[in-house]
Amino acid sequence: MKTKGNTIIKQNNDLVINTVVILIIVLGAYLRLHQLDKESIRLDEAQSIWQASHSLEFIRNYMAQNVHLPLHNSLLHLWMRIFGASAMSVRVLSAIPGILSLPAIYLLSKEILANRKKAIMALTIASISPFWIWYSREIRMYTLLTLVSTLSYYFFLKIIKESTWRNVATYTLINLVGIYTHYFFSLVLLVQVVYFLILWRTGLEPRLKYYAKSVFKLFVASAIVLILAFLPWAYFQARNTMGGNLSPDLKSPSSFNIVLSLFEFTLGYQPENTTAAIIALWPLTVLIGFVFLKKRKDPLGPGIYLAFLGAFSPIVIVYVVSLLFQPMYLTRYLISSTPLYYILLAWLLMEMRGRVQYVVGGMFFAGIMLSLHNQVLSPDIPTKENYREAVEFVNNNSTNRDVVVVSPPYTLYPVYYYYNNPSKLISMPVWDRTQLNIPEINDERLKEDSTMIQQGHKRIFLIATLDLAGGYTVQNYLDLNYTRLEKHQFSKFVWVSVYQAEYPSINTQTASKE
Repeated sequence: MKTKGNTIIKQNNDLVINTVVILIIVLGAYLRLHQLDKESIRLDEAQSIWQASHSLEFIRNYMAQNVHLPLHNSLLHLWMRIFGASAMSVRVLSAIPGILSLPAIYLLSKEILANRKKAIMALTIASISPFWIWYSREIRMYTLLTLVSTLSYYFFLKIIKESTWRNVATYTLINLVGIYTHYFFSLVLLVQVVYFLILWRTGLEPRLKYYAKSVFKLFVASAIVLILAFLPWAYFQARNTMGGNLSPDLKSPSSFNIVLSLFEFTLGYQPENTTAAIIALWPLTVLIGFVFLKKRKDPLGPGIYLAFLGAFSPIVIVYVVSLLFQPMYLTRYLISSTPLYYILLAWLLMEMRGRVQYVVGGMFFAGIMLSLHNQVLSPDIPTKENYREAVEFVNNNSTNRDVVVVSPPYTLYPVYYYYNNPSKLISMPVWDRTQLNIPEINDERLKEDSTMIQQGHKRIFLIATLDLAGGYTVQNYLDLNYTRLEKHQFSKFVWVSVYQAEYPSINTQTASKE
C-alpha cells in the first residue's frame, strides 16, 4: 500500500509539473504571437523580405556577398510563396522556432541542472524574456539560431550519457541546420569541444573514464559530416563574388558592449536613458554574484561549468576578435549564448535560500515584466523603426508633382514595402540597387544629386533614418539649402521632412509697378 501511495503521489506531482510547464509555454507562445503585426516592418526585416522575394539562385548569389548564410532566406522564400508577404505571415516563421525554443530549453535545463524545479525556473525566464520575445516577433534568423543552439547542447549532453547512433544522427542533423543558419553557430560547437576536453581530462563525468575515446570518435565522425556538408558553400562563396560587400559597417567594441549585451539578454531593448540608469547598477550585480559564489560551499555540478562556458566564452571570443582583427560584435549575433545564460540565471536564483531568494527573485521578475511592458509600449526604443506610419504620411500627402527621397539609400527596402504612391521614389545619394556598394556621401555628390532630384518637382519629401550613416548628413544638407515646410517624427530616429523644391518665378516689371 505504501508503494502504491508513493506511486500515486509521484504521478500527481508529475501531473502538476507537466501542467505548469505547459502553461508557461502557452504564456510564452501568447507573448510571441499576440498582435504580431502591430509593429512596423523594420529595416533588417524588409531586407530579408526583399531578398526572399527573389529566386533561390539569387538568394544564394546575394548571400555569398553577405555576413549571413542562405538557409533562412531560402526558407522564407518558400514560406512567402505559400503564405504571402504580409507582416503577420512572415513573422510567424520566426515565432514558430521562438516557441519551440521553450520546450527545448526546458529539456536542456533538466539535463544540466538535474532538477525539474530549476528547469521550470529557466523555462519561465526564457518564456517572458524580452530579448527572446523581440526576436520571435522579427523576421530574421535569430530564433532559428536559438532553437538549433539549444537542441545542439541538449543532444551533445545526451551523447555523453547515451552514445547511441540515434542521438549522434539527430545531433549531426541539428548542427547541419545550425552551420547554415549563422556563422556564429560555430561558437556553440567550439564550446562543446572545449567542454568535452575538460570533462575528459578532469574526470568531472565519471563515465568518460572508460568510454571517452569511443565518444570522441562519434563526435569526430559528426564533425567530418558537417565539414563535408559545408564545403560546397565555402567553395561557392570563394568562387562567386559580384565585386561588392554587404557586410555591416561595425566599430570596434569596448568593454561597455559586453555589459550592454548581458543587459539586453536580461531585459531586452529599452530607451537609452533607462538603459544607462540600469547599467550603472551592473557592477553591484556582478559583486553580489561573486560574493554568492564565494560563500557557496557545495561543489558545482559539471553542467554548471557548461553553462558558464557557453554563456560567456562566445562573448569574450567575439569581443577579442573584434578588437584584434575585424569588428563583428553585435549582441543579436550572440543570441546562441542566451539559452545557457538563462539556465545560469535560473540556477543562481534557485540556489539562494529563504527570504533572500524571495526578495531577489521577486525583484528580478518584476524587472523583467516592467522591461517587457516598456519594450512593447515605449516609442523611444532606438530599435523601433516606424517606417509604416512615415510612409503612410507620404502616401497621403504627396502628389505626382512631388519627389520622395530616402536616406540612407538601403532604407529603400522598408519604404518600398509600404509605398503606394505616384510620386517618384529615389534615394540620396542616388543608388542603383543592382550595385552592391552604396556611393560615398560628400558635398559634391549631395549637390549634384539634389539638383537632379529637385528638377521638375514641387516638393521634396525626405524620409530619413538619423541614426544610420548618412541619414543626418542628408537631412542637414537639405535644411541648409532648401526651405523646410514641415517636419514630423514617427519613431526615435525615423523622420519625414518636407522641402520646397519649386519656387514661383517673379515678374519683376509687374512687381515694380505695384
